[in-house]
Amino acid sequence: MDAMDANGLRERIQTFLRARPDLNVDHLTAHTALAQSTGRGFLNGTIPRCDSDRVRSELERVLSLAERGEILAPGRNAIVLSDAPAPGQRVRRIARRQNFYQIATVRRVAEVLDYCAERAAIGVITGDYGIGKTEAVKAWRSGAGAKTESAVIEFDGFTSGNRAWFLESLVEQLGLPPANAPRMFRSVCDYLRASPMLLVFDQCEIVTVRMFQLLRQVWDRTHEAGAGMVLLAAPPLLNRMLSSRIADLGALTSRVGVWAPLAGVSRGEMAQILKQEGIADIDEAAFEIWYKATGGSMRRLMRAIELIQAKHAGKRVTAKTIAGVAGHLWGMHIEGGE
Repeated sequence: MDAMDANGLRERIQTFLRARPDLNVDHLTAHTALAQSTGRGFLNGTIPRCDSDRVRSELERVLSLAERGEILAPGRNAIVLSDAPAPGQRVRRIARRQNFYQIATVRRVAEVLDYCAERAAIGVITGDYGIGKTEAVKAWRSGAGAKTESAVIEFDGFTSGNRAWFLESLVEQLGLPPANAPRMFRSVCDYLRASPMLLVFDQCEIVTVRMFQLLRQVWDRTHEAGAGMVLLAAPPLLNRMLSSRIADLGALTSRVGVWAPLAGVSRGEMAQILKQEGIADIDEAAFEIWYKATGGSMRRLMRAIELIQAKHAGKRVTAKTIAGVAGHLWGMHIEGGE
């Protein structure tokens, strides 16, 4: 295998990872005898010794297995959705809804909700705080999903680990009488079998394994009648589910029908949003700093836009402007445009 072959393998790996945003090269390397640093070094092409025949042979072997779905499958027949723009994709005007824009992230959330409602499936949506997962669910429920029976339950520090408290919250949402935990569990399952609906659970990154077991048992007993389930969470849940060796969490993971690891606002979407908000006079360095500081968060972006519109209306936005916004809103220290 020569240098061209090494570059070709890198391109194959990168193409595979773009199609599977829930994975990175470390996941592939874990199925070899190589160190993770070796896998990263090969993919980056920065460490010559990582181009050895042994390294390339091992990575090509596991990549072929992953491409065929023999390893690293996200779930049986599962779909993986991403909000990452296609290379060269041009972002056109984006519709605004109250305090956020309906970017690709919002559309992907709606697609997962539709899929799980129509097919009584389990979906997992992950993304950093502020990218718009919760707002996207609200938009769907008041718009395209208004005719779909659904309920949203947000976990907290109490319900995330206590099954009785969680069931009390759920029966209240469904209009059922409270009782002891076993009776509430049965009444929830009976209700969902008689009146199938989509259950959406938010803040799932704090949920315990025992609670995930309970969610899986609810779905097992009701999905044949048409009940679906969607879990919203921060990114760590995805790694936790895909790498867990705990039987109960693995049982839930194997039942997931669609995964959506989302990144939030893309560079092109942010540029279009700023244009629509009337912020056109911004230098390139300032835009890059702002985009990195935003970190895909629609919430951060909109708060920053509101501040700039109030304090810098009509003025050129520079790196110094963004440094001031970052320090004021997020407590971030940006010096010298870095």
